[in-house]
Amino acid sequence: MNNLFRFICLFFLIFFITTWSCSNKPNPREDVKQLIAAVDQSDTTALKESLDLNWIVNQRLKGVPEKDSLASFLKKRQELLDDLTGNGATRVSWNNSLVVIGKSEVVGDSATVEVTYIDKTNGIKDYTRMGLYFKDGKWKVYDLKLKEM
Repeated sequence: MNNLFRFICLFFLIFFITTWSCSNKPNPREDVKQLIAAVDQSDTTALKESLDLNWIVNQRLKGVPEKDSLASFLKKRQELLDDLTGNGATRVSWNNSLVVIGKSEVVGDSATVEVTYIDKTNGIKDYTRMGLYFKDGKWKVYDLKLKEM
């Protein structure tokens, strides 16, 4: 009887710790909102916090010869930041749109967040899903739709 009681207590303890730790993650929608605000404010520091720049740039550099990879990497990284700040095409497009953040779906340390851009001048909708992963207590966007690059 005593062992059964210990087993039941241990089971519930593990269950509650697991439930609490899994639900302790912030909502990825909030991090997407922060990303959109960083683009709106042309805040490079906040963009670097919200995005996994290295992963995004590396995905765009697949097929680049290795001898050109470092120079290409640094150039593409700056192009990405330029696209999301100042008069960059993506920033201008997002600022000319009503941005609607939809539902999120979390599976382990990965998430997707639905985002719809509605052009303020013509009403055309553009739907996408941003991909995020959870690392160091924060969601990082690694997959987003850009206007040019």
